[in-house]
Amino acid sequence: MALIIPTSTTTFGDATSTEGGSLRKYVLAQVRSDADLECVRELRGRLVKDELKYLDFKAARPRLREERALWSRIERGVAQASIIIIDPAPVEEEIRQFLQSEIGRQSAGRLDDRVITDLCSTALVANTPIAYLPENLARAVPWEAYEPIGSLDSYTPQQIRMRIGGGLQQAKVFAVRAHAVFDLTSGDRLMATDAVFRSPLAPVMLAELLSTVRAYDEESPATLDVLNDAANQIALAIEGGFPDWGAGGPTPLIREVSSRAIDELQAADIAAGWARDALEVGDVRSLGAQFERVWANGIRIK
Repeated sequence: MALIIPTSTTTFGDATSTEGGSLRKYVLAQVRSDADLECVRELRGRLVKDELKYLDFKAARPRLREERALWSRIERGVAQASIIIIDPAPVEEEIRQFLQSEIGRQSAGRLDDRVITDLCSTALVANTPIAYLPENLARAVPWEAYEPIGSLDSYTPQQIRMRIGGGLQQAKVFAVRAHAVFDLTSGDRLMATDAVFRSPLAPVMLAELLSTVRAYDEESPATLDVLNDAANQIALAIEGGFPDWGAGGPTPLIREVSSRAIDELQAADIAAGWARDALEVGDVRSLGAQFERVWANGIRIK
């Protein structure tokens, strides 16, 4: 049953990965539909491209920098993006240290790397606000009218992973999108994406969540069912607190679209590539000088 309320805005997200092996960072840039993206249209004209991609922008960057007014507009446009990062490396290291303390260094060292990677994938999913959602909602929105439409078992990390399929890469895609859904303007003071459930303003922030369409570049349709089911669960919870809201239509709140004709997705592509290159030579905190918001593994950096 679709309970999504009428939406008020849309965000567009595109993602990329840093260099390296399976533990490379996964970087999503998210741009709001009300962002000023005149620079994207100008860049498309300058580069003579139907669809603007970061690699095209990067190749032209030296000559673009020479035009100071244009470069200033580009920097301002890119800065409007929120950057959401999933970094599995510290999670994997924490798992290894835990196993060493529990079963000993030698025994932990004999474990197949695939076991560690699987545990890391589960941990990334478990750290999202979607994991254990009915329990979180019961604490955040304790209205008597709220009757969960999904059981807690449906939102365990293991069950979520079964639904999305795949290994570590798919877990990273799901995790970055789950955190991005909780990138809320009304939660500007939150220091973690799951902190919305502990805030006295939870109903207001969850209302914003449900009034914001999230559109991502085509990559992982398997993640959409879980995210939209979670949105329906949240919608059912807050409609008891806002009884004047009617049920929305069947259109899903979170979706995948082609970036070819959408300025915001092309801007997100540039922002994601820009952030990825910065992460190759610096740490996550260095992104704070460039972007409006930065999240790493669900923790607010800026």
